[in-house]
Amino acid sequence: MDEMNLTELKKKLHDSEQQYRSLFRYTTNAIFIIDRLGRFTEVNPVASRLTGFNETELLSMGVYDVLGESQRSIFALFMKAALNGEVSCFQTELLNRRQEKVFALMTIVPRQMDGSPQGVIGIVQDVTKHVQTKKKIKQMSKEDALTGLPNRQYVAEQLEGLLRQQEQLAVMFIDLDRFKFVNDTLGHFLGDLALKELAARLKANLFAPNILARMGGDEFVAILPGQAEKKDIVRIARQLLRHIRQPLLINGYEFTLTGSIGISLFPEHGRSGEGLIKAADVAMFRAKTKSSDSYQFYESDMRSYFYERFYVENDLRRALDKGELSLYFQPKFDVNTRTICGEEVLVRWKHPEEGFISPEKFITIAEETGLIVPIGKWVLKEACQQKKSWIDQGYPPIAMSVNLSLRQFLQKDIVDTVKEVLRETQLPPHLLEVEITESVTIDFERTLEVLHQLRALGINISLDDFGTGYSSLQYVAQMPIHALKIDQSFIRNLGKGKNSEAVIAMIINLAHFLKIAVIAEGVESEEQLAYLKEQGCDTVQGYLHSKPLSASDYQTFLADKGGHFSGQNDKNP
Repeated sequence: MDEMNLTELKKKLHDSEQQYRSLFRYTTNAIFIIDRLGRFTEVNPVASRLTGFNETELLSMGVYDVLGESQRSIFALFMKAALNGEVSCFQTELLNRRQEKVFALMTIVPRQMDGSPQGVIGIVQDVTKHVQTKKKIKQMSKEDALTGLPNRQYVAEQLEGLLRQQEQLAVMFIDLDRFKFVNDTLGHFLGDLALKELAARLKANLFAPNILARMGGDEFVAILPGQAEKKDIVRIARQLLRHIRQPLLINGYEFTLTGSIGISLFPEHGRSGEGLIKAADVAMFRAKTKSSDSYQFYESDMRSYFYERFYVENDLRRALDKGELSLYFQPKFDVNTRTICGEEVLVRWKHPEEGFISPEKFITIAEETGLIVPIGKWVLKEACQQKKSWIDQGYPPIAMSVNLSLRQFLQKDIVDTVKEVLRETQLPPHLLEVEITESVTIDFERTLEVLHQLRALGINISLDDFGTGYSSLQYVAQMPIHALKIDQSFIRNLGKGKNSEAVIAMIINLAHFLKIAVIAEGVESEEQLAYLKEQGCDTVQGYLHSKPLSASDYQTFLADKGGHFSGQNDKNP
C-alpha cells in the first residue's frame, strides 16, 4: 500500500473513531461495553447518571451487580444469544446506587473482533417514566376517581381470583336509600362530598382482607373473604348500616341517609363473581322494598321477584299511554257529625293481563325510576278535571286531596305545574289540597319556599304519614300546613299495648295547639273511631266508612248517601 493510501486510511479510521467516541459520549442512551464474563470494560457518562455509580466504580463492577435478582437469568439468556451473533431487545430492571428500580429498554448487540465474539454492547434507554405512567393509567382504570376506592373492574378481578381458591366468602351489595333526592335537592357537588364521606366511613369499618369497591352512583360492593358464619356477616352489615345513618354535615347542611344491603354467599348463591354480585343486588332490592336501613340475605325465590320487577317497570312505562291507570276516591268524614267533608285521590293500575297491580308494588317502582313524576302530573290534572265536573253537576263543594310524591315536590317547576293545572281545569283553588310527606324536609329552606308559594295559590296543604318520617316539632311549627294526617300504623295498634294511644293523643294536642286539624287514616272499627273522637280528632277515613271507590262508584256514593254516614252497615257500599 503506498504512503498516500495509508494516510487516507488512517484518516478514515481516525474520523470513524472520533464519530464513535462522539456517539458514545454524547448519546442520550446509556452504553455499556460488556466482556464475555459480564464485566464492564467501558461505559459512557449516561450510564453513570442512570445507575448513580461513577465510571471508575462501574468499571470495577459487572452487569449482574446492577441487575435485580429476578432479571439476571433473563439477561444471561439474551447475552448468550448475542454471543452467537443475534441482536436482542427486551425490557429489564436496573438497580441504581440507592437500590431503586430503574426500568430500562435494553438492546444487546454482539461485539466482535477479527470475527470472534469478545462480548456485547448494551444500549440502554431509560423508560422509567413511561412505565410508571402506564402503571398509573392501569391503576386509575381500576380506581374510582371520586372516592379513591377500587372500581367495578378491580372487584370483578379480585372476586374471580378468590373464587379460584375455593374458599367461602360473602358479597355485600350496598345501596344508599333516597340518595338521588340529595343530588336533586342539594346539587351534585354536595352529593359528591356526601359520597366521599360515606365511602370513608365504610372503608374505616372494613379491614383487610375485606375489599370495598364503588360500583358507580350510590352503590358499593364489599367482599368478605373467609366469612362463613352468618352471625359474623350480620354483625358487619349492622355495623355498616349504623355508620351510614350517622348524621352528615356537608357545607352547613345536616341530613341523614340510610342504606340497604343485600348479601350473597359462595358457594351457596353462585359460583361466579358476576353471579354472586347479581344475587346480592337482588337481595338488596328486597331489603329496600321491605324497609330502608335494613339487610337481606339472598333467597332462591328472589330471582323471580327481580324479573317480576323488570316486567312491571316496562309495562308501567306504557300504562299511561294505554289508559290503564285510573283514579279512585276515598271519602273523609267529620268525626263529630259523621258527614262527608272531603276525599283523597288514589291511583290504581289495571294491567291488561295481570289485573289490578298492588299500589305498594308499582308506586315503589315508579318512585325509584322517576316514572312517578309523569304519573303524578297525570293524576293531578285528571283529578282536578273530575272534581270540576262534579262541582258543575251540583255535588258537594268539599276539598279534594292529591298526594305529591317527594320526586314531584323536588321538581323545579312544581308550583308552575299546579298553577297551570288549576288554570286549565278552572277548579277553584280552595277545593284542592295537596298532601306531602315528612321526607320533603330534607332541604327545609326550599320546602318552606315552595309551600308558601303553593299556599299563595289558595290551596291547602296537609302533612301525610306524620310520626314515621323526619320532621321535628320545630319543622311542623314553621310549615304553612292546615292538617296533619296520623299514619295508619298508629291507628292499627290502638288497644294493643304499643303506646299508640299516647302517640296519637300527643299528635292531636300538638296539632291543635298549633291550630292545625288532624286526620286519622286507616280507621276500621267503631272502637278506633270512639277513641279518636274522645281525643278530639277532626277527620277520619278508612274502611269503617268506605273503601276507595272508582270515579263512577264514588259519584253514586255521593248521590245515595247525601254526604252522610249512619253506621257500620254502610261500610261496604
